[in-house]
Amino acid sequence: MELQKKKLTRCELFYGGPSRLEIVLFGLAAAFCWLAFAHPDIQETARHGYILIRSTLDGNFFGFFEDTFYRTYGYGYVNAAHYNILMYILYALWELPLYIIEQIGGFAFSDVFLSMWCKAIGVGFYLGCGLLCGRLAQQIGCSKEASAWAPLLFWLNPISFFSTLVMGQYDSIALLFLLWALTAYFDKKYLRFSLLMGVGMVFKFFPLFVFVPLILLVEKRFLHIVKYLAVSMWLYIPTTLLFAGRTGDAAFFNQLMTDRLFASTFAGGAMDYSAFGFMMVLICAAAFFLRPADTAQWQRWSLYLGLAAFTALFTFVLWHPQWLIMLVPFLLLTTLQQSRPMGFAYIELAFYIGFFVMMAMLYPRALEGNLFDMGVFQPLVGISFSGADAVQHNAFYFQLIPYMKQIVPILFYGGLLSGLLFKLPMGNSTAAERLGGNGTEKVSWRVWSWGTFAVAFGGFWAVPSLFSYLKVTGLL
Repeated sequence: MELQKKKLTRCELFYGGPSRLEIVLFGLAAAFCWLAFAHPDIQETARHGYILIRSTLDGNFFGFFEDTFYRTYGYGYVNAAHYNILMYILYALWELPLYIIEQIGGFAFSDVFLSMWCKAIGVGFYLGCGLLCGRLAQQIGCSKEASAWAPLLFWLNPISFFSTLVMGQYDSIALLFLLWALTAYFDKKYLRFSLLMGVGMVFKFFPLFVFVPLILLVEKRFLHIVKYLAVSMWLYIPTTLLFAGRTGDAAFFNQLMTDRLFASTFAGGAMDYSAFGFMMVLICAAAFFLRPADTAQWQRWSLYLGLAAFTALFTFVLWHPQWLIMLVPFLLLTTLQQSRPMGFAYIELAFYIGFFVMMAMLYPRALEGNLFDMGVFQPLVGISFSGADAVQHNAFYFQLIPYMKQIVPILFYGGLLSGLLFKLPMGNSTAAERLGGNGTEKVSWRVWSWGTFAVAFGGFWAVPSLFSYLKVTGLL
C-alpha cells in the first residue's frame, strides 16, 4: 500500500491538470512583474488616453492626433499617437475614472501609477487569450489534460509573459480577437469570424496575415472571398476615414512599419521582390488549392497556415519583441495536436532562448533591468539602472560566451523553421508523427510549462537582468 501511495503521489506530481497552488504561484509572479516593470510605451499610451479625454472635453475630438504630435497639452512623452482611434478610446475610457478623481481632488496621478493602471488592459486581454487557448484546444480535439493545461501554457510562455507582464505591451488586444475569431471559424461561422478578425485588425494589422489564408482554405468562390474581405474591414475603414488628413505623424509612422514588410528581399531576374510578400503568396495559394478530406485535416491545416504566416513574418521582417506573442497560440496549439510532441519541447526551448538573447543584442539598454526604473518599486530603492554609469547590459554577458553571436540566430531561426517543417500536415498526421512512427507519448505538461519558463525567461532574462541590477546597486 505504501509503495502504491508513493507511485500515485509521483504520478500526480508530473501529470494531471494544473493545481490551485500553481495558479497561485503564477498569480504571484504575474503580480510582481506587473508592478515591478514597465516599458515607456505604456506610459506614452496612458498619456495619450488622457490627451484624448482633454481633447474631447475641449470640443476637439478630431484634433486628437495633432494634439499628441504638437504636444498641445504638454506631458513628457516621446512619441505621438500612432494607432487606430479605437485603441485610444479604450484607454481613455479606462482612465476616465482617474481623470474625474483628479479633477475633484485637485491632484495628479504619477506616471508610474498611470502605467500600472493601464497595464491592466493588456494583462486582462492576455488572461483572456489563455482561456481562449483552452477553448480552442477542446475544439480541435486535444486530450482533456492538454486542454486543461493550455491556458497556463500560454500564460507561462516566456514570450507572452515577458511582453505583457514585464514590458506592459498590448498586442494581446488584437490577439484576443484573433483567437475569439478562430473559435467562430472552427464552428464554421465564417461571417462572425470575419467580423471578429476585423476588430482585431483595428488594434494591430497582424490578424490580416492569418485571416486571408483561412478564408481561402474554406471558400473558393471569388465573390464570396471578396465578401468576407470586405466584411473584415467593417471597423477599420470608417475609423480611419474619420481622421483622414489629420493624423499627426501616424500615417508616416505606419508607413515606416509597413515598409518593413518589403525590406527583406530576394534577388529577382529583373527586380528584387519582398521575401515576406512572396511567402504570403505561397501560403495563400496553398490555402486556396487545399481540399481537406475531413474535419481533423481541416483543423490541422487551419492552425498550420496561421503558424506558417507568422513564421514567415518573424523570419523575414525586423520584429519588435512584443509582436511575437501573436505566434505563441499557433506554436502551442499545433504542439498540443501532436501525438508525439516531446521533440518540440527542445525545439521551442531553443527558439525562446534565441529570442531573449537576440532581443538583448538587437535592443540593448532597452529591455533589461532598466524596465525596473518605471515600476512601483524603483522609487523605494532609489537607484536608477538606466541612469547608472558603465552599466553592463545582458548582451555584454552573452557575448562573453564564444561564438554566441553566431549561435543565437541559429537557435532562433532553426527553432522557428523546424517547427514549421516537422508540423507539416500529412493526411491525418504530421511530418514529425510520420518520422516517429505509431504510438503516443506520455507528456508532463507541468514540467514542460514551468521548465520552459524557468530556463528561457528565468535563465536568459531575469537572472542576467537581476545580476546587472545588483552590480548597479553595489550589492555585487
